[in-house]
Amino acid sequence: MSSRPKRLIVACAASGALLLVGSTAAQARETGGANRERVRASSYINRDTGAATENADVTPGSSCFRPDRSDTQQFSDPGSTARNVHNDACFLMGDRMVDGPASFESRGVGFISACPDPDGAGAGTSTLSDKNGDGRMDLCFQTGFQDKVDTAGNGEFHTRLNNNTGMAGRQTVVFCADRDQNGCSDETVKSTITIDWNADGVPTPGNGGGGNGGGQAGLGSFLSNLINNLLSGLGLFGRGNG
Repeated sequence: MSSRPKRLIVACAASGALLLVGSTAAQARETGGANRERVRASSYINRDTGAATENADVTPGSSCFRPDRSDTQQFSDPGSTARNVHNDACFLMGDRMVDGPASFESRGVGFISACPDPDGAGAGTSTLSDKNGDGRMDLCFQTGFQDKVDTAGNGEFHTRLNNNTGMAGRQTVVFCADRDQNGCSDETVKSTITIDWNADGVPTPGNGGGGNGGGQAGLGSFLSNLINNLLSGLGLFGRGNG
């Protein structure tokens, strides 16, 4: 049996809010009025359980519905992607995943090392680019979520992040709805994760990282994520967590 999710399309209304449109309808129909649900973005760090890149700092079960959004990671060796970080994301309407054009945009240290095509030989495409011209790939645009036959991760957007430069510091990656393909600074439906890169992968005092722990900053990140998730569940949250 195919594990492909029902194909859905995300459209932008004049207000900028994302609305759900069913592709199976004879004529596209937006949900609206008092019962309109707000689409939200949820980005998270994937633990990569069982893979060579498994990241023990990430909370087990991290997902679009239970996101771990902070990590401390050791540099990859020069020229290597061995310690890359797997960043996944979704557009959610209640407990449903919905589709639409999206971008991951990276700032700070590190870079985007992979921006996979969402559907292989299908119509979907992805584009990896250096938006600010500093020589590091920092913008991954994808026309839709992953939609491949019998493949884990369908219904989600995927990217990989890396730092093999030896430059310590924080990488901030924003995932957003991006119909105009120009990055996330002008978008409202978005979600943010952070990675603190250093030589040993051990959080520095007061710097947080690694799951939901790591001192005061880690506690702040945990509480922020908890509040955002609660608000999302109540339908009061639509402008991202970052």
